[in-house]
Amino acid sequence: MMIIQLLRMMALGLLMFLGLLFSLATAQMIPPHTLHSEQTSVLPQEPDEFDPQEIKAYYDWRNDMFFRLFDITGSGTVNYMTARRTYKVWLDDFGTPVVITNADPLFYWIDRNGNGEFEQDQGEMWSDPLEDGVTGNERLYDSSDLQTPSTHMPLWSAPQPS
Repeated sequence: MMIIQLLRMMALGLLMFLGLLFSLATAQMIPPHTLHSEQTSVLPQEPDEFDPQEIKAYYDWRNDMFFRLFDITGSGTVNYMTARRTYKVWLDDFGTPVVITNADPLFYWIDRNGNGEFEQDQGEMWSDPLEDGVTGNERLYDSSDLQTPSTHMPLWSAPQPS
């Protein structure tokens, strides 16, 4: 009788162990971007170069990025923007910058509420650290830690003449 109970407990333990292994193996097969539904990308694909939806494209030397601005809804205003990292820039014979960029953007902005502004706190700015295009692994960009001064920095004040 005790041997049967011991065998049942061992069988139950083995089943629980196999279930744990199966759940771990399955969890590793799920792509990381599907684990957090609030971060699943709903960004549109970037239009091709020289697409009529492209309103403006420019190189910003201050952050070494190439920006493209689009009107993807036909409203006449910019409502989608991308930014790519650049790896080579030079001026042609006429002084116009020639820019070679990464194939896909690092940042995406989309004006979801149609107010003409890209608002980070409204979920309108996204980053794609893999720079692999709109594939669903883009993340909402959060720079709130950069907006507030560090509390660990000592405050300095100029010495006062005596």
